[in-house]
Amino acid sequence: MSVLPMLDAARGCRPPLSAQPLAPQVAGELAPLFKALGDPVRLRLLSLIASTDEVCVCDLTDAFDVTGATISHHLRVLRETGLVDCERRGTWAYYRVRKEALDLLGNLLTSNADAPSATVGALPSARDDTATSNQNSLISADPDVVRLLADPLRARIVQVLAAGPATTSHLVADTGAKQPNVSGHLRLLREAGVVAAEPRGRFTYYRLRPDALQGAALHLADLAEQARAHAENFRTC
Repeated sequence: MSVLPMLDAARGCRPPLSAQPLAPQVAGELAPLFKALGDPVRLRLLSLIASTDEVCVCDLTDAFDVTGATISHHLRVLRETGLVDCERRGTWAYYRVRKEALDLLGNLLTSNADAPSATVGALPSARDDTATSNQNSLISADPDVVRLLADPLRARIVQVLAAGPATTSHLVADTGAKQPNVSGHLRLLREAGVVAAEPRGRFTYYRLRPDALQGAALHLADLAEQARAHAENFRTC
C-alpha cells in the first residue's frame, strides 16, 4: 500500500531533520520510502523515470542486465510506496515519478532549513558529461544512506543527533532502545560516514555529518526538478 496519502497531507510543513526531530510514528511511516531507494536497481530505475516526463517499461527493461520479472518487481515496490505512478496504454505501461515524494525526501534530508530551493534553470544539462558523472557518483553513493535510514531506530538516532552531538546514554534515553541495539546502529552509521565519534573526557559523543545527508538530499531534489522540467515531454513508441 502506498504511504503517500499521509505524506501528501504533511509534506508542506515537514521540516528537515536538522531543524526538528521526527516523531517515532512518522519515522516508521517514512521508512518504507527510504527502504525502497536502498536497492541500487530501484534507485537507478527511479533516476531513469525522473529524468524524463514518463518512460515505457520496455525502455526500462532494456537498460538493465536483469530479467523483465525482476524489473517488474522493483517497479511494483516503487509504485506501492508512492514514488512513481503507472498508466497503462494499450499493451505497454508508462511510469512517471511522483514529484511530491522526491520533494518530501529532499526537503527532509537537507541540512539547511533556510536554503533556497533549486531552480530548473540552475540544473546541469542532461548532455553535460561532467554533470552526468557527478550524478552517477551520487547514484552509487545514495543507497548506503537511504538504506540506513530505512530502519526506524536508525532514523530516530539520526533525528536525535540532528539536534546536536550525544552520547550512547543520551540516545538510549531518547529512543527507549536497549544499549546494545543503539551501539550496533551507531557502528553502522559510523561505517557509512553518516556519524562521527568524538571522545570528550570519559565519554564519547556522536556527531551527525550533514554532508552525508546533503548528498542524498541534493540527488533527490535534482530528480524532482528534472521530473518537473520534463512534465510534458511525452516519449513516442
